[in-house]
Amino acid sequence: MSDGIGLADCWRIIRRYRRLIVTLLSVALLLTGVVVFLSERNFTASAIVLIEPEPPQVLDIRELISESGSTDDHDYYKTQYDLLKSRDLAAGVIRELNLESTELLGSTGSAGFVAKIWAIFARFFNSTQELAAAPETDGVRSSAIDAYLGRLTIEPLIGTRLVKVSFSAPDPRLAARIANAHVRHFVQQGIQLRSESRRAAVEFLENQLVQIRQRVQQSEAALNTYRHQKGIVAFDVEDTNKISQGRMEDLTRALTEAETKRINAESQMQQVKNGDYDSLPQVIANPAITVLKPQVRNLQAEYANLSTAFKPKYPKLAELKAQLKESTRSLNNEMKQVAKAILRDYSAAADQERELRTEISAEKERDLAQNDASVQDATLAREVETNRELYKNVLLRMQQIQIGEQAPVTNISVVDRAAPPLRPSTPKKKRDLLISGLLALVCGIALAFILDHLDNRLKTSEEVEQYLRLPNLAVAPDFAMLHRATTSQQRFDGVRKFLLGSERATGTSPTAHEPGRGDVYRSIRTALMFSRAGAPPQKMLITSAIEGEGKTWTAVHAATAFAQTGAKTLLIDADLRRAQCHEALGADNSAGLSEVLVGQLEPGNSVRYIEDRNLFLLSAGSCVPNPAELLTSNKMLEVIRFFSEQYQYILIDSAPLMYASDTVGIATMADGVVLVAGSATPKQSVRRAAERLALAGANVLGVVLNRVDIHHPDHREYTRYYFTYEGDRRGTVAPGP
Repeated sequence: MSDGIGLADCWRIIRRYRRLIVTLLSVALLLTGVVVFLSERNFTASAIVLIEPEPPQVLDIRELISESGSTDDHDYYKTQYDLLKSRDLAAGVIRELNLESTELLGSTGSAGFVAKIWAIFARFFNSTQELAAAPETDGVRSSAIDAYLGRLTIEPLIGTRLVKVSFSAPDPRLAARIANAHVRHFVQQGIQLRSESRRAAVEFLENQLVQIRQRVQQSEAALNTYRHQKGIVAFDVEDTNKISQGRMEDLTRALTEAETKRINAESQMQQVKNGDYDSLPQVIANPAITVLKPQVRNLQAEYANLSTAFKPKYPKLAELKAQLKESTRSLNNEMKQVAKAILRDYSAAADQERELRTEISAEKERDLAQNDASVQDATLAREVETNRELYKNVLLRMQQIQIGEQAPVTNISVVDRAAPPLRPSTPKKKRDLLISGLLALVCGIALAFILDHLDNRLKTSEEVEQYLRLPNLAVAPDFAMLHRATTSQQRFDGVRKFLLGSERATGTSPTAHEPGRGDVYRSIRTALMFSRAGAPPQKMLITSAIEGEGKTWTAVHAATAFAQTGAKTLLIDADLRRAQCHEALGADNSAGLSEVLVGQLEPGNSVRYIEDRNLFLLSAGSCVPNPAELLTSNKMLEVIRFFSEQYQYILIDSAPLMYASDTVGIATMADGVVLVAGSATPKQSVRRAAERLALAGANVLGVVLNRVDIHHPDHREYTRYYFTYEGDRRGTVAPGP
């Protein structure tokens, strides 16, 4: 077998199947052209938006409005891309532009020919799944949203924070309008989503404010009632009460601060539950978080840049990934520590508040013992002041958050609005035709190589030598394909007469003007004469693996070629089952080899002289019931030895190797064996025949590749030689192969 395939072999395979390749290429280009020219033209308009991790700051109080979740995480941007393709967003654009009533998202009546055909097939295959009506989204049909999303394309620009939002439609102006409306709705959606976290904090503070307002009213009412009961208009603090009064003032102030801290801590706990960490003062003031957040962001940017150029196993990329993982873990740990600290602060504030209230109660009892009236009045007055201060602080914070909520801050901005495109985006005729042609060409070449691999015939002399490991003596074309002689007898007779020189070039025979045919068998004669060192082989067996490979044709013409040299040549027809040599040479077969082997005829009286030349024939003779026993007997060996003394060359035509066992026996009696292989014979059969000869110890001189198609690309050289020789012989210009 061949060790590989070279460029010359590849080119040979392509030439052999060039019609198949050209046919596939033509069909593909034709079908693609039909589809391309019948497809609906679509124009794609694109808008570009910038998605930042954080929105711009519009207030000096950063902790009130700073927004940042996991904006530096890859999942954040993936979420934004999914939001750009959300069905709610698509439904909003469809409602605004009233697209549901248009043909763009409605029926396929105005769609292209290909789209109509595709829609028919889609409805046919999905008919069993569409039993119920499709649900609506905000009053918009699900099919309209699906059609809308099918025309929408979201394309992140690698290495940047820009996203291209494209929409395709038959009308370029409509495509631009829809693309701009889509990004506008997306910006509005971002503002709405970011305000929801603020609303939660405002709602909590509003509830607290209602409770504090009630406490202020209750404390003021209690103070007024007490003063009316005691008839107090103004109260002067005596020296004896200064110490206790100062202590009470400190406790009350501490209670106010503790309660404020507790409310603030409770508000911060609510923000922690909502996941709004970045608006917490502790997060903003935390130096570790301040350092880690830019560090994580820079590592993510650097990792994203390197990941576009290197594989994940790249050392630098793996190192960056580990650093990013460690920094992210540290940032998350810091966030968790802040959350735990807030919980501890809340618990401490609540405990401190309770302790202060307990201590104030005790102080009240002591003060009442000294001066019930003064202490009670001071207590009520201070409680009123405390509640008023608390109410003021909570109200101020709620107003600040509301200001941040009303400000339309967003991290999404439109960088480039969509403009009506000048050229259609689909179909791209040149590109589609080019791709179709390339794919068809590749498929055609691949199919050619597959067919060549599946073809188990011997097609060239190179394949004979590579596969059989035997020399190729000659390549004999199928001359019947050139002139189509009417009968096999005419083909045999014409070549025989030409080689013997008994027929002039009068055009009366189909072989009269075919000198190339004679050269084939002369080349076989030359190859056999030089097939071994010293003297050429005298006794040569010509056989084949199976019938129909042209062994008899080859034997007759090779014997004629040997006779042309002036040497006495004997052709023995040893195919006692299907003798044909006598028919080819127009000789009588009334008595022959079978009569010699059974002793009815002497060898010297069995030979027939052919055409006044040096060619002699020992025909097969009459049919016998046991040809194998006769051909492998000692008598056969004696006959061959007898004729070896009478003739210079002896050529033996035998039965096919795979059908008759006697052929192997005759092969051992000859000096060499010529194996004829037809171009349509499976090469495995030829190799088995060669192996049988080698196993028997026969000397295989070589192989004759017979009946090849000279019009085939593998045999262009022979075709060119044949027609050029013919043209030169006639004195005319030779036709092309």
